[in-house]
Amino acid sequence: MLPTLRWAAYGHVSCLFFLLYGTNLAIAAGPSCGGQATCMETSSFVATVSDFRTSVSGNDRVATATMRFQNKLTRPLVLGYVTGSGVVTDDKGNRYVPGPDSVRGIGAVSGSNVDAKFTLEPGEASDARFEFTLKASKATLGTTYDLDLTVQEFEPLAGGQYKPGKERVLRFTNAGQKAGAATAAAPAAAGDLCAGLPRCASGGTFIAQVQSLTTLGGPSDRHHSVKLNLGFRNVGTQPLILGYKSGSSAATDNLGNGYIYGRPGTHDTSFAGIGLVTGKAADPSFVLNPGETRNAAFTVTRFNSMGKELGTAWAYDVVVNQLEILPSQQVKNGREYSLHFTDLSAGMPAVSGSTAPPDLKKAVEDLKNIFKKK
Repeated sequence: MLPTLRWAAYGHVSCLFFLLYGTNLAIAAGPSCGGQATCMETSSFVATVSDFRTSVSGNDRVATATMRFQNKLTRPLVLGYVTGSGVVTDDKGNRYVPGPDSVRGIGAVSGSNVDAKFTLEPGEASDARFEFTLKASKATLGTTYDLDLTVQEFEPLAGGQYKPGKERVLRFTNAGQKAGAATAAAPAAAGDLCAGLPRCASGGTFIAQVQSLTTLGGPSDRHHSVKLNLGFRNVGTQPLILGYKSGSSAATDNLGNGYIYGRPGTHDTSFAGIGLVTGKAADPSFVLNPGETRNAAFTVTRFNSMGKELGTAWAYDVVVNQLEILPSQQVKNGREYSLHFTDLSAGMPAVSGSTAPPDLKKAVEDLKNIFKKK
């Protein structure tokens, strides 16, 4: 038997390694809510409202929630949003309901129709975005908000089929408190690719960072726009193809004003440097080799803002799809990733495109060297 001191050394090194880079510890102990109010835990996953904001869109009021799901199981977990189950209620009794195309990053479940693209590997965490609208109303608006929605689990079967599992009713009391305000951030998942990186969101085998933000126009201009430059980096070991999902680019300023890709219902031309994904076609031109970083630009606009107070900070949301070119040269539309960024401003420090998360391979080699010295 090794001396107690030697065991202690091994224990500290192992714990440090798994906390920084691994998922095994998360699977063994299981992620938990840790007393966080905007968090719910089931036997399969942890769901956390990582951000909740209200904004104005014309005469409507909009509540947007970003929810992070983390798999607690030792096998892949497939989740789907049960169509029509979501609702936000404020303390004055107003009901905010989802509209068309208001759910991002997670597939929908409606009757026998199942979109199983939201698959989480053991220990993996990923975000979904839900948007709820209160149509033009003269009712007194509330200041606190409750969020309810239902997700369903699915078990993969042979032949690409899925067996329906448990429905999980999620309720978050006091999910948000005031216009433009965010909830506390969700706890970082084990092996978080964005750990220590500013203005970063991760999806599968890539990360995205907001490298810069530029405002276009002022109080005397009819419209006010914000242009964001995002750097996408492939941190996996295989080439990666990404595409921007049409109509998914949106922002909210610190005053609760909404910024969108363009006039609703119009063709989306608010992007540059990345291919577009629509319901009919997908452009696979945005290819990232392992370790490669490429930039894309997105512009969102607050229409008819002339003479009105302008915000100074923004939260930004965008959805990208992972694409695959099949042997037939057809483009397959795969997993959808909802990316969320907060605390953005025109004066924030620039982020270098070469910024990357810790090198996992190097970390493993360093750990082996430590053991060799014992």
